[in-house]
Amino acid sequence: MGNPSSPLLVALGLAAGCGGEINKPSTGGASSAVEAVAATNLFHAAQLGDLAALQQYLGQGQSVTNRHAENGQTALHYAAWGGQTSTIVWLIRQKADISALDNAGKSPLDFAWMPKGEAARKMLADAGAKPGSELRPPEPPPAKPEAKEDLTNEEEAKP
Repeated sequence: MGNPSSPLLVALGLAAGCGGEINKPSTGGASSAVEAVAATNLFHAAQLGDLAALQQYLGQGQSVTNRHAENGQTALHYAAWGGQTSTIVWLIRQKADISALDNAGKSPLDFAWMPKGEAARKMLADAGAKPGSELRPPEPPPAKPEAKEDLTNEEEAKP
């Protein structure tokens, strides 16, 4: 795909919201805006099907289990959204959680509906993925108002 820091790729990365450079060294686990951008780049790389960038991010300390800070989605959610079948296969081989639920209770399978999503949906289903509605614990039934006990005349007569 060429040099990751070429002006064209940087411009494409910026247009896609990726932030440009991906060859930045890891900051060793420190929390910073740079890491937030790197994590966002991991997700955009998954959505775009850029396996080379995904592999580079993982080599820099990212993980296929990382979750987006704003929505709780994993790279697999983003790959499913983008219909990126080769990325989905690669992420599954890297032990990505096919049952991961985002902040809204949606699984990667719930995101495989875009035009290229039919193949992604089949691939995820064949791997055992389920929709979020089947993975969420059932909601408890609404609480019934407690009935007041009826007092018998005998109890009312006691002092």
